[in-house]
Amino acid sequence: MKKYLLIDDEEIFNFIQSEVIHLHNQNNEVVMYSSAHEALVYLKELIDQSAALPDFILLDIRMPNMSGFEFLDELLKFELQLFVNTKIYLLSSSIDDRDIEKSQKYPFVTGFKGKPLSEEIIIEINKAE
Repeated sequence: MKKYLLIDDEEIFNFIQSEVIHLHNQNNEVVMYSSAHEALVYLKELIDQSAALPDFILLDIRMPNMSGFEFLDELLKFELQLFVNTKIYLLSSSIDDRDIEKSQKYPFVTGFKGKPLSEEIIIEINKAE
């Protein structure tokens, strides 16, 4: 069983991605947020409680109020060692080379994937673990 944190302002994408993750393994735990700020609060609570962090964070780039990159900037304020076992993937419906290049500047970002999330992508990221 793996724990996934989905962060996308489009709730339908979160729902679809959750279904794809459960198709891969029904026992996977999926936590969804439509706000990057709320997801940060969730992660802070896990850290404060010394609870297990997600195995995977699937993060949309383009969101109102706090973009995926702004979310990553906030993660830089944490002790990076906390996220050593968490694979962070940026998801985007437009694969812009500038976004891919920018994502590579964050030491804890594992990869960049296009939307929609598919079972093939879930299999691929699980194999990379």
